Amino acid sequence: MQRPADSGSMRPSREGAFTSSAVGAIRRTVLWVDLPTAAAGCQTERVEGTSVSRARALHSQARWPDACELFLIADHEAPLAVEDLDLLGEAAQMCGRHDDAVMALERGFTIRAAAGELDRAAAAAFWLFTEFLYGGEMARASGWVARVRNLTDELYAGEPGWLRVLDAYRGLAEERYVEARMLLTEAVTQGKEGHDVDLVTYGTMLTGRSLLKEGQIVAGLDALDEAMLRVTSGQTSPRATSNLYCSGIGTCEEEALDLARAGEWALSLERWMAELPPSPPGVFLDNCRVYRAVLLRRRGEVRRALAELDEAARDLADGNGVRVAGHAWYELGETHRLLGDDDAAESAYRRAVALGKNVQPGLALLRLRQGDSTRAEAGIRRALAEAMRIPDRAHLLPAGVEVLLAAGATDDARIWAAELEDVAESMGSSAIRAERDLTLGVLALSDDDPAAALRLLRRASETWRALAAPYDVARTGVLIARACRALDDEEGAALELEMAANLFASLGAVNELGLARHLLGEPDEPTHGLSARELEVLTLVVQGLTNRAIAEKLFLSERTVHRHLANVFHKLGVGSRTEAATYALQHRFIG
Repeated sequence: MQRPADSGSMRPSREGAFTSSAVGAIRRTVLWVDLPTAAAGCQTERVEGTSVSRARALHSQARWPDACELFLIADHEAPLAVEDLDLLGEAAQMCGRHDDAVMALERGFTIRAAAGELDRAAAAAFWLFTEFLYGGEMARASGWVARVRNLTDELYAGEPGWLRVLDAYRGLAEERYVEARMLLTEAVTQGKEGHDVDLVTYGTMLTGRSLLKEGQIVAGLDALDEAMLRVTSGQTSPRATSNLYCSGIGTCEEEALDLARAGEWALSLERWMAELPPSPPGVFLDNCRVYRAVLLRRRGEVRRALAELDEAARDLADGNGVRVAGHAWYELGETHRLLGDDDAAESAYRRAVALGKNVQPGLALLRLRQGDSTRAEAGIRRALAEAMRIPDRAHLLPAGVEVLLAAGATDDARIWAAELEDVAESMGSSAIRAERDLTLGVLALSDDDPAAALRLLRRASETWRALAAPYDVARTGVLIARACRALDDEEGAALELEMAANLFASLGAVNELGLARHLLGEPDEPTHGLSARELEVLTLVVQGLTNRAIAEKLFLSERTVHRHLANVFHKLGVGSRTEAATYALQHRFIG
């Protein structure tokens, strides 16, 4: 997108997002293109209005909704210049205004194409492709790829870099990794020549993904590091930044199981999002919220994670984000499972499946905890029968061994444990090594070799501590306690169980907390058939909190609180909050 010489200081995404100083440097006269005369290349000069100036300033401050409103007001007065259509399109995408985003991007594409600015037209088409892809409109997304390709043929021009990126996406989906990297190499070169930081960063990011998918872990992570360096240092445009954070973190976790790297980038994402003004839900930022929430859960802020995921999952499913909503619902289910709310976990898993997301190993682990080892085993066996790629199997194998041991399929559990050893050796990530050590420790316990188990479990615990993963530290601590007890070290076992119980309590992991307390010899508390979350809600009712106050305290919607209370009334055979509170106090299962 070549700007007029007198406003070159305002080039978006080339050197980073707009700054207030750049906005102040804008000249008061700009060029604009009237759509009816765009094909003829006619340009008309006009005096810029205050709405446009203010809209640009609001865009530079990341106040996307306000920027959209003012750009639209200015556009009603006189058609926006193509550069301002670019800004309107980005602002609309960032705050979830789908129709406005499509309108602005389509008009920008038309003007760029008519002016022969193929690279800039292709960039607009890329963002249109992304907008329709997120919304699940695959035909319209593919249509924009074809449109750019046809335009390239009509102009007898070389393939623009953004079209190469779009072709590389298809190559990755079809596992044509070498071909995809060839396209991306050309795209990166073109991006560097045109000073397009977004294009360079996308090309580098996707190169890393292709290498990881091919099993080239070191080279792939190097490419991801290079791409994310530009993102974390603020060189990319806002919408590219949001997309690339999700892509980098997701690729690192899914393809390399490198939680340390992913966690570092997630912390950077959290800082970036904290600096943004409040904005209505939109797929770009909602997807970021999902990855931020997973980080919160992993480091122990489970309640915050639950609230974030609950809101983001609903916004994505109800808005223009159905393509990524399944991931959000699965992570919401995982969070409910950790908190012991089995009904809510299963409900979230069902929503995830409806949106095309595989819900293993979470569902198998839920069934195992419910005592249904038959369905747990069937589910995890099916998932591993489908999974062919090493990273996909790495996600499933630890849970698979746990389920098979519980189901009594010890021989098959050993086979999967041996495979997990090989996977850990080939992938080299600290998280998968910790899972390997924990799994082998469990096998050693089942073989009545507590000394060997202790060595493995201690090593796993150290790794989980280094990764700041308190839930995994606690679950490993319970296993260490079992090994200590098998060696007649009751005091050592008690210390480990106390540590685990304290961590589980801080996380709200009530089922695991109950197990730790049981192993400590503490009496079980009666639940009267209530789930952990239902007990939690009832406790707050006894304390006199309203539904709204309970919702705020537990980071839930009022509708969810109402549903939990309806379940409580049914299970206790009462008809009101007062009766439920009285019953709980009389039967002494809430103090």
